[in-house]
Amino acid sequence: MADAGTRRALIMAGAGGIGAVLAECSIAAGYDVTVTDRDSAVGEALAARIGCCFLLCDLADEAAIDRVVATTGAVNLLVNNGGISGPTAPVQALDPQMWRALLDVNLTAPFLACRAMIPLMLAAGQGGSVVNMSSVAARIGYRNRAAYAASKAGVLGLTAALAREVGRHGIRVNAILPATTRGKRIDQVLRDYAAATALSPEEARDRFLGRHATGALVEPEDIADMILFLAGPAGRSITGQFIGIDGGFE
Repeated sequence: MADAGTRRALIMAGAGGIGAVLAECSIAAGYDVTVTDRDSAVGEALAARIGCCFLLCDLADEAAIDRVVATTGAVNLLVNNGGISGPTAPVQALDPQMWRALLDVNLTAPFLACRAMIPLMLAAGQGGSVVNMSSVAARIGYRNRAAYAASKAGVLGLTAALAREVGRHGIRVNAILPATTRGKRIDQVLRDYAAATALSPEEARDRFLGRHATGALVEPEDIADMILFLAGPAGRSITGQFIGIDGGFE
C-alpha cells in the first residue's frame, strides 16, 4: 500500500456505467484510482478523460484477476462492480452453460478478487473497505431472471461471511443493492424484459419504475456517494451490511 496519506481504489469492471461514475467521483475525493474492464477501448478512453489507471481484465479469467491485484498491490478501497445481466427466461428454459457463465462473472469474480486482495490489505495493516455490487434482485425475485437473482444473492453471502472474517483487522465489507439504475445496461435489460413478456419497451419501463416508491431511476452518482461514504471515516463501524439504493423498490 502507498504511504498513509495516499488513498488508493481498485474498481473491477469500472470503465462504464456505475463504475465509471464511481471512478470519477473517487478521483474527485482524492483517491488514486485503477479501473479494470474487458473492453480496452472504453477503458483507455475513460483513463484519458479522468486520469485513472486502466488495466485490461476479463472477470471470467482467474489469472487475469490475479495479475491485476499483483499489479496494484494493496488498496484502501476494492469495489467489485462487475456483473452481466444474463438470460431472461424461465428456469426450465435456461441453458446451464449460460448459468455458469453468469455465475463466473457475477459471483466467482468477486470471490477471486477478494481472495487475492485481502492478504495484501491484511499485510499492509491499514484496514480498508470492500464493496460488492449486488442487486435488489437478490432480495426480490424478478420473473424470468433466476440466474441473475441467484448470482446476486450469492454476493450477499460472500459479503456477510467475509465481513466477519476480517472485521477485527479494520477491513469493512458491505454490499450495495441497486434497483433500476440509469445507464446503457438497464436499457438492454428493459428491452429483454419487454421481449420476454410481450410488453412494449415503454410498458416494460413503466412496470419497472412502478415498483420504485420514487417513480424514478436510481442515479449512478447516488451509488458512488454511498460507496465513498462507506470507505471514509464515517463508515468505520459499518460492515456486513446490505444497503439498498433502490428508490424504495418493492
